[in-house]
Amino acid sequence: MKKKTDPFDKDSRGRTFLFHAAESGDLEKVRNIIYSLAGTGLSCQRLSLINILDSSGVTAGEIAAKAGHKEIADLLKSEQMRMEFFE
Repeated sequence: MKKKTDPFDKDSRGRTFLFHAAESGDLEKVRNIIYSLAGTGLSCQRLSLINILDSSGVTAGEIAAKAGHKEIADLLKSEQMRMEFFE
């Protein structure tokens, strides 16, 4: 049986699975990760994951933009803005 991993687990650089998917340009994986978490409520998990900063102080969206993955960067930014607006 495969163990379910915590989307908030970080590697030695402070990066989650979301960072790795965003950096590699895997849009489907990014969607699966963020949409598997609650996007509303008092303690919004999706927003918390999107807002995580790695050890160099950047988010997964910024990593995606730097790697040239505009669609992923735009998705993460729009989800962040949408959830902040409704909080």
